[in-house]
Amino acid sequence: MNASLTWMKEYVPVNLKCPAQELADTLTQAGIPVENVISVNKGIEKVYTGQIVEITKHPDADKLQICQIKCIDENGNIEIKQIVTGAKNVEVGQIVPVAYHKSHLPNGVVIKKGKLRGVESNGMLCSTNELGISPDLVLPEESNGIYILPPDTPIGKDIKDVMMLNDIVYEFELTANRADCFSMVGLSREIAVMTGEKAIFPTISVVENGEPIDGKVSVSIENKELCTRFISRLVTDIKVGPSPLWMQNRLRNSGIRPINNVVDVTNYVMLELGQPMHAYDYDFVKGHHLIVRNAQKGEVIQTLDGTDRKLTESMLVISDEERPIGVAGVMGGFDSEVTSNSKSIIFEAAVFNGPSIRRTSRSLGMRSEASGRFERGVNSSYTELAIDRACQLLQEICPSCKVASGRIDVNLSPVETRVVNFTAEAINNYLGTDISESTMIDILQSLCFTVTKQDSTIIATIPSWRADVAIMPDIAEEIARIFNYDNIKPTTPWAALSSGSMSPKKGLTKKVNHYLSSVGMSQVMTFSFMHKDSLHHLLLQEDDPRYTAIPILNPISEEFPYMRTTLVPAMLECATRNMAQQNKNLWLFETGNVYEPKELPLKELPHERPMACGLMMGKVTEPQWCVTQRMTDFYDIKGVVDGLLADMGITNYIVKRSSQPYLHPGVSASYYVNDVEIARFGELHPQVAKNFDMESKAYIFEIDLEGILQIDIPTLRYEPFSKFPGISRDLAIVAPITSSSEDILKIIRENGGAYLEKAYVFDVYEGEHIEEGFRSLAYTLQFRSMEDTLNDSDVESTIDTIIAKLAEINCKLR
Repeated sequence: MNASLTWMKEYVPVNLKCPAQELADTLTQAGIPVENVISVNKGIEKVYTGQIVEITKHPDADKLQICQIKCIDENGNIEIKQIVTGAKNVEVGQIVPVAYHKSHLPNGVVIKKGKLRGVESNGMLCSTNELGISPDLVLPEESNGIYILPPDTPIGKDIKDVMMLNDIVYEFELTANRADCFSMVGLSREIAVMTGEKAIFPTISVVENGEPIDGKVSVSIENKELCTRFISRLVTDIKVGPSPLWMQNRLRNSGIRPINNVVDVTNYVMLELGQPMHAYDYDFVKGHHLIVRNAQKGEVIQTLDGTDRKLTESMLVISDEERPIGVAGVMGGFDSEVTSNSKSIIFEAAVFNGPSIRRTSRSLGMRSEASGRFERGVNSSYTELAIDRACQLLQEICPSCKVASGRIDVNLSPVETRVVNFTAEAINNYLGTDISESTMIDILQSLCFTVTKQDSTIIATIPSWRADVAIMPDIAEEIARIFNYDNIKPTTPWAALSSGSMSPKKGLTKKVNHYLSSVGMSQVMTFSFMHKDSLHHLLLQEDDPRYTAIPILNPISEEFPYMRTTLVPAMLECATRNMAQQNKNLWLFETGNVYEPKELPLKELPHERPMACGLMMGKVTEPQWCVTQRMTDFYDIKGVVDGLLADMGITNYIVKRSSQPYLHPGVSASYYVNDVEIARFGELHPQVAKNFDMESKAYIFEIDLEGILQIDIPTLRYEPFSKFPGISRDLAIVAPITSSSEDILKIIRENGGAYLEKAYVFDVYEGEHIEEGFRSLAYTLQFRSMEDTLNDSDVESTIDTIIAKLAEINCKLR
């Protein structure tokens, strides 16, 4: 929120001669953070108001005009300045900003008198852009040509005073709990406390000089959960036109563009009291009936910005008897907006459910000053004051208007008095301070809390606007921030200390991160959210348990509406973004939780399963003159997974063909321990790669860290190695294609005897000289003894036994 200090002076004395940063630092220290101090005056000097008294055509230029401007010189005397301008919107009698000789403008330009096409010009007439006013803060017709001031503006006045260009604006970055500070009145309370001054608030009174409102306007609230109060007032005989310059200046310096006197009044009241409002053209509200309801399926509204918005049934709207005329709490409708032809208007001030407004605002992609305030919560006790203040202001700036007597007020949730009981001792124990009880009471009373005492108990009645204060720690925070944190001496709290330890889950995750980083992979961190379309892109069937995902009530965007059930989509999307930036050689990994609910809707917290996921693609080595580059392949990722499992002490796994749809069926594998899948890896399925716009082959792995935690990994034991040489034998086995190498190795290991040290496959052959349906698998068997050097006779019987056992599964020696 932006707050003008010049405007703030109406509510609390502000010394504008003191450095603005000092007050900003004081407010920030007290928990009202000032993000930026903005000087509206951007170097303007010697620019004054003047009146056009004569306009003639330039003799040598069709597009130029010669204006005679009535001004006041530096001595206070009236003088006529001749100024040549190319503006087409100037007329005799207008009051305009005039830059004199040696005037300075915000863009650094110094104005000097001179001649334009042979005619003397003693200055320049200024537009809003030349005064440093953003085009977003003026109407389109005001940004084209010279800025025309109101006709009652005195001449010879410094434009900085006339346009409030000598103002200081604080840009506040308020926390969501301080909804009360999203108004000038709320901020003035805080400034008054910080400076020791007394805040003065506007006296609100309305002259009800119109006919009774009964029978002319009616209000209905159909959704009583999302709207708890709705007030309407009727104002007739309005002349819609520009609002006074003082109001326009205050709105502009607060970041809001002036529109007309009616709309400006609603925005002014919102900034002043924190209650968003809206005005409807009475003649375009069908039946003069305002209905607060949920949108109907397929309903569409054209909002004030001229955009057609498709509504959903969860969105709250304001409608008349035929169609919606506003998105509640966000933006009004185009059909009922106040225009220059409006004669009667309905003012609306309401209290809407904050989360509902936030969801609607995000879904429609609309953010407004009003929605931001409703999201944080508005003070319903100010709703009546706000609508009366709007009527009061409109009467002041448009004397012809008449306010109907009475108001329509549907109040479903009257404000209840809230109290918090505490003791000074409890506050001091909580803060670690020694603040006196009287100081605490003075602080709370300065914040408009009503305080009474009952023995040692202090009873604080909470102001209606402080919805963030509910319990003793909230009171302690208020006392601490006003007492000033710098005045609280730091103390070391007593605590029973114990040595820290790392949970098995965290320890394993850290070990995985360390190993994968050590082999050259880069860690990434992605959102814990996903979209179910990503699961479709992984070719997962609809009955896959990973589709059972937890929906998020307030997702950060429409792309991430569910909690993730797998890390794979985010990893592939990360790779796609990298490739779009020409980073095509990727070895990436992530460790994190996936979320598995027992049932939906949730009745208890979901199971959080720790997983690791990695992706490898592109070239393995950097280009160098002496190194041949090669592409990442299946054995690179297999080596990483094997090495990681070995680093964790897991070697007794069984390898099987993977059945994951997103992996290539012929170039993938899964590792099992005790019939539980702990890891899977392989080449990404070509269709999946296409779905994620992958340009080249990619290899991916997933490791179930929770499954690994459940494995009973034996303690590492060191055994002496043999000092005797071993011998090896190569066996070429002709085996049916249906027999896996793992089955053959299992038979070799079971029948290899005491001397068998290790066995592994080193060749696979299919083709000529091999019977169809069979293949040749060549194995190396290494034998070694701890007691003596082996010879051929020591292993011959073992070899014979292995061959005999292999024959039982239709395998024979080649």
